[in-house]
Parts: sequence; C-alpha cells; structure tokens
Amino acid sequence: MAAPFLTVLATPIAGAARRLYQGMRSALRPLVKPGVPLPFSSPYPGHYAVTRSVVEGLRANGADFNFNPRAFRQLAHVVYAPANEALRQAALLKREGRIDFLAAGPTNALFPSECDSILLMPEIDLLIVASDWVADLLREEAPALALKTRVSPSGVDAAYWSPSPRRTRAEAVVYWKSGDEAFCGEIERHLARHGLVPRRVRYGSYTAEQFKTALDTAALAVFVSQFETQGLALAEAWSMDVPTVVWDPRGPVEWRGRTFRKGSSAPYLTPETGVAWRTLDELGAAIADVRSSRAGLRPRQWVLEHMTDAIRARAFFRVMTEATEAAVGS
Repeated sequence: MAAPFLTVLATPIAGAARRLYQGMRSALRPLVKPGVPLPFSSPYPGHYAVTRSVVEGLRANGADFNFNPRAFRQLAHVVYAPANEALRQAALLKREGRIDFLAAGPTNALFPSECDSILLMPEIDLLIVASDWVADLLREEAPALALKTRVSPSGVDAAYWSPSPRRTRAEAVVYWKSGDEAFCGEIERHLARHGLVPRRVRYGSYTAEQFKTALDTAALAVFVSQFETQGLALAEAWSMDVPTVVWDPRGPVEWRGRTFRKGSSAPYLTPETGVAWRTLDELGAAIADVRSSRAGLRPRQWVLEHMTDAIRARAFFRVMTEATEAAVGS
C-alpha cells in the first residue's frame, strides 16, 4: 500500500523488538493481573485538544494522511509532530533521510529557548503557531524562524460542544486560569450585581463534561487568563453559544520564570463572540454590553463558520501542502 501524503505523529514509533514485547505484555496481562484494567492511554497523545482537532478534522475532510503508524515503513515522507518526544524522533529520521519534510507546533514550546531549544532544530521545515501574536514573539526571539512560521489555529468539535434545546441562562461561568483569587472574587461580585449567579470553573480541575454542563446554564462566561496562544476553551464556550467577557490586560507577564510582553488573552475574539476588558472599572460596562446586545451576538454561528475541526484542518492541510510544494521547488 502506498504511503499517504502526511503522517501525524504524536507518539514515537517503537522498534520491532519493542512492539513484540508490548504485544506479549498485552496478551499476558489478563492472565497475570486478571480484572485489572490496562493503564490509561490517551487516544490523542501530546496536547489532547490540538491532536484531536487536527486528526478528527483531517478525517472529516477525507485527507490523505495516517495517524501514529505502528511501523516505520508506514511513515509518510511529510511528518507533522505536535508532541516533543515524537518531534525528536522525527528529526532523527529526517537526518537519516527517512522522511523529507518535518512540521512542528503549536504546543511543542512557546519560547525558542524552551525544551532544550527544540524549536530551533534545523530539521524543522515548518512551524505551526496558534495566532499572529505568537508568530511575532517567535520572530523577535529567533528571527531565523520567521520564514518557516505559519499561523493555523485548531478547531473544536461543534457536535459535542452544542447547547441543549432547553438550556437556561441564569448563571455566568467564571473561567479562572490566572490572576489571584481575590481578583476572581471581585469579578463574581460584579456578576451578582448584574443578577447573574457566578459559577467558577478552575483551569486544570474540570472535565469536559463538567465545563459543558456549566456553559449550558450560562448567559455569558468571564474568562480570566493573562494570555492565550489561541484560547480553545473560549472557542468551546462560543460553540455552546455562550458570549464571552474576556479579561485582556496586555502588558508584561511572567510565565515559567520569564517576563515577556504577551499579545492577547483572546486572539480570536470578535464582536460576534464577546467583548474584552482590562480593569475592574471596565467590567460592569462589559457585562452590561454583552447582556444588552445578546440578540446581536452569534458565537456559535461564528464557530460553525470559522473554527470547527473540519474547517481548521482544511486550512492546516492547505498550509502543509503549500509549504511542501515550496520546499520541493526551492
């Protein structure tokens, strides 16, 4: 069977001996540990949301690709590796002449110096980033990356992130990712003054189903994050037809021991999906603005037109195709 145009590689390929050992362990486990389930293995390794979106979007488009092949002979000559361990293996394979074109991003690293300077590996031909401000940051930090950087955000599963037919709108989600808790409490008091019951969702401590349930009762969602490279949780709220009120302070921010000037807390916020605010003095007006203009907001429709898995994967595949064609012609 001919190899596809593209391989999405989120997990390194094991050698033949390793695959044999793994197969034997799986076969013997029910005998050695009866009734004990196998360890959890994510169907979308690496950054789950990013890997899931590109794989499911490519499948929806019938793209010529495969995902995490088990054997080296199944690799395409063009490889996209969004997870670091797989990216390092793919770079080695390129040095050995076993693949021709290697793409990375958007979650391998934010700064070029992170993760042993993984983004600066010369084997990388294309670097996918989630938004324009991240592309600008990389160009400032490592000008050599400018020519190989392309912006291509991920999508969301709009079938899953869909409001129920009889949803209520009595609450307001407070999505708390950064900023101190006292600040979050002030936001919740603002919402209560506007007749909304705040429902806090703490980043990293909820399941998708819990977030979906919270959004299904929300008139709006206030997002509290110092910066976002894309903001997939925002897109999930929009897909649930929930407009967002986004804290977007701009200015310097400290992250992983570094201070830098970030670009945005909501790179894809539009007048159709919500409003931004910077200080608590502006929050009340922002809440009132969203509530008064609710009929004119269309967050779910915006997602259906711009940010579903299929739409974003179609754009991603086009970026990959154009980049490989340019590399062949150069």
